[in-house]
Amino acid sequence: MKLKYPLILLSLTVLFLNCTQKNPQKKTETSNTIIKIDDRIQLFRLAYNLAIMDSIDQKFHPCKTDFYSQHYLPYKKYSDHPFVQKIANGDLWSGDLPTLALALDEHLKPKKNLDTVMLSDQFGWYGKNLDSVSDLMINFKNSISFEDNFNINFEPFKDSIETNNITQKLNEFFRTEQNSDLIVYFDPLNAITSRAINFLPETDGKRRFVLNNVCEKTDSVPTKIAPRWNEDTRRIIFHESSHLYTNHLLEEYYGEEFEKKLEQEKYKEEYKNIDEIIIRGITAKIIQTNYGEKEGEFEISRQPERSRIVYDYLDTYIEKENMTFENAYQ
Repeated sequence: MKLKYPLILLSLTVLFLNCTQKNPQKKTETSNTIIKIDDRIQLFRLAYNLAIMDSIDQKFHPCKTDFYSQHYLPYKKYSDHPFVQKIANGDLWSGDLPTLALALDEHLKPKKNLDTVMLSDQFGWYGKNLDSVSDLMINFKNSISFEDNFNINFEPFKDSIETNNITQKLNEFFRTEQNSDLIVYFDPLNAITSRAINFLPETDGKRRFVLNNVCEKTDSVPTKIAPRWNEDTRRIIFHESSHLYTNHLLEEYYGEEFEKKLEQEKYKEEYKNIDEIIIRGITAKIIQTNYGEKEGEFEISRQPERSRIVYDYLDTYIEKENMTFENAYQ
């Protein structure tokens, strides 16, 4: 009789262990990377695309996925809306214009404490007249019965970003200890450009940028849209994140006087965006440092010639472990 209880306890223990093995603990997230679609950007992107699609190269058209069929094609009948026509007849067709929507709150009203000078510099009339943009967007949204039932699985992409330790790689390269995370606004109907968001009065240390949807070259037309970690997204994430490490340095060392010098006649045929020249060299060097010489050389080979000056000089920065990035930037 005395053996019965130990046997029962042993059986319960075995049963418990088996259940534990079949139901392992959920993986604990190691970072706060956020990837999402923002309905404000998509609303502006929709109007923007309706305004310009007939006037731009086919390679910049949105990827013909199920998202395109569901969230673009049904709205083509609204091409005559005043908001669409304002964009179509305007003088600013920059592909990153729809990111201005992030300067509006959830009710599409202008946020407070915005840097109006920066908005004006980046977005022209739209940045200067945010109240008018707000009114146009609200009317557009109501007129078209805008739906934001977006359904995209971001987990595989998020896992790839975390597995590749992007924040750690950036902090190691720039020799800083920023405890900051990524907020990636995926923009499915944008095959034109990605960009960092630097016009918001955020103070949470997060790095925000809009990620475009590069159409993959395949024999079959993809139906499901799902951002993936590949050479393009890797380059874009490093590139756009790097802007936010260097923006304050750009403002300090390359002011209006330097910009005026670049407007001289002797530079008229050259690529003069000094910020992009520097960042593209930095991005290629980060890729080389983390993924090998061949990968870095491939990346720098398709950048402006002057970006290679930055790329080559950064070898000195890497060799001198005590050099700060600001000293290298100077």
